[in-house]
Amino acid sequence: MKQSAAVDPALVQDVDLLCLDAGNTVIFLDHDAVASCLAAQRCPVTAEALVAGEGFAKRAIGTSDAAPAPDGFAPSHVLWAVVVRTMIERAGVLRSESERCVRALWAEHDAFNLWRRVPDGLRPALARVRAAGVRVCIVSNSEGKLAELFARLELGSSFDHVIDSALVGVEKPDPRIFRIATERFGVDPSRALHLGDTVATDIDGARNANIRSALIDPFSHYEGQHPDVPRVPDVATVAQEILRFRA
Repeated sequence: MKQSAAVDPALVQDVDLLCLDAGNTVIFLDHDAVASCLAAQRCPVTAEALVAGEGFAKRAIGTSDAAPAPDGFAPSHVLWAVVVRTMIERAGVLRSESERCVRALWAEHDAFNLWRRVPDGLRPALARVRAAGVRVCIVSNSEGKLAELFARLELGSSFDHVIDSALVGVEKPDPRIFRIATERFGVDPSRALHLGDTVATDIDGARNANIRSALIDPFSHYEGQHPDVPRVPDVATVAQEILRFRA
């Protein structure tokens, strides 16, 4: 993973609420597990190709470049299916095979979320920033099982609240999902900061809600694009900088 530039001080001053996306922000896609599942479906691709395909899928959200979701996915699961199908097709899986593969990956994901790698240093960083009085809230477009996943990964105690779009009925970039977070903690949007990995949902959504935001982009999926969007290396670094400025 490449590292992003240093954190802009303007991002981390006067932060009382730290909002975090889930996938590729506090839990990362296990590309090796995806590759193993695809190999079992006789559609082998490399983990490296999936990394590139994932970046293409992020950029394709909401455009004609995105692959269609297979029929039969629940409304709260459609975005997942679109992202995964677009990713694997870009990585080399043929359209004629991708629907079958998406269904196999969904079965794997339903058993144990494919976004399941926890970055080193995340838990202690969040514990320190919360101890200093900053509330930490997950704001994620997900499939309704985030709390269960966080418990399995021993992350459940790291957050003050988890907002899972499938459970609240609204998805990013709709500003209402961010208002759920700010209103729950009585925090003015000007004193909140959102971190996420996708411009179309995280950055645009936070801007719609008048909340500061920054992009986590360890694989440089948006390299050379969106120069107006601040980049940060990871959640732990931002938490450390928030503490430094609060001190």
